[in-house]
Amino acid sequence: MPVVGPGFTSFWYSEDMEEQVVVSDGQFILLNSNTRRVERLGDTIEEAKDALKLLGKFEAFPDFQ
Repeated sequence: MPVVGPGFTSFWYSEDMEEQVVVSDGQFILLNSNTRRVERLGDTIEEAKDALKLLGKFEAFPDFQ
């Protein structure tokens, strides 16, 4: 995955391109481009996947699966 900026190492877009999962400084974060909401998903990819499942958004990120 490409580098987005300082501290950002990876990112995945949702199918509708409205949200992104970003790895920043070792933390997985969910960003919403419309609402500008930021939600921490966890420190590991497993925690992030579990958090997305709890939020009902896991299926929106097929490249992250």
